[in-house]
Amino acid sequence: MDTFIQIAINALALGSLYALLSLGFAVIYNTVRIFHVLHGAAFLVAGYSTYWFTKGEIFGYSPGFNIWVSAAIGIILAGVSGVVMEMLIYRQFRKKGAGFLVSFLGSLAALFFVEGLLITVAKTTHRMARPGGPLPTVNIQNESLGLDLYFTWHTINTILVVAVLVVAVTLFFKYTQWGRMIRAVASNPDLAVAVGINASHVYLLVFILGSTLAGVGGVMQTYETGITPIVGIHLAITAAGGVIIGGIGSLPGAVVGGLALGLAQTLAAYFLGGNWAEPAGFVLLLLVVLFRPYGLLGTREHRELRRLL
Repeated sequence: MDTFIQIAINALALGSLYALLSLGFAVIYNTVRIFHVLHGAAFLVAGYSTYWFTKGEIFGYSPGFNIWVSAAIGIILAGVSGVVMEMLIYRQFRKKGAGFLVSFLGSLAALFFVEGLLITVAKTTHRMARPGGPLPTVNIQNESLGLDLYFTWHTINTILVVAVLVVAVTLFFKYTQWGRMIRAVASNPDLAVAVGINASHVYLLVFILGSTLAGVGGVMQTYETGITPIVGIHLAITAAGGVIIGGIGSLPGAVVGGLALGLAQTLAAYFLGGNWAEPAGFVLLLLVVLFRPYGLLGTREHRELRRLL
């Protein structure tokens, strides 16, 4: 009994992180229609900012900020990085009429540049130690129910924060004017522009929103396990995998896809060993692509990414 609950908690925590990243990826892809590999850079910006402003050095200066202040700075900088990505990279691609492949390769090159820059500044490819003190743990024991559970408060906080953000994003898209404008541009950009919607402003907004969501994930991951420069590409692919599993064009699908990846990796790690966690995620992705190519919550109309790949 306790083993099942422990696995469920761990899977939900990992899946929540993946769901957040996939949701941010989907917000951008559904609107701009680009395979946004640079999504991992926003995660890195937030994670390294949190570390450096808490316990690191920046050009010989150690800010030594409180972890909450550093986290807020990291999330804000992640949103700012979204502005930079849109205005300096993707907007230029659109102006020059770059196709899907060119945009993808440009995004990939930019991510490698960010990772290389972080390696140069950090002077290591190894994981930077997590900021803050020891994570407080919780031990729930109940002999009559056979429970003996161990987890950290950070695990519970991760699940709760992601749940709140998913609800907030859902309400934003459904009830706000900007949310309706984003949906209009995503559905038919030419018609949206014809009725007076500024598509450039909408694209900028979705990059800020998607990058901020990735930034929250970066802060949470850094606070729990630390951060490494080379994790960006891994998490960008994971986010894309969650979107494909859940269904292209479906924001709820992105959340479900991320949760499914977390569950698959947790089960594989427990029953087969930690080395099988990553392969299990790709096996799940392959099975979905083979047997339900439009995703778990997608429809037959949402096959664009599969055709492009």
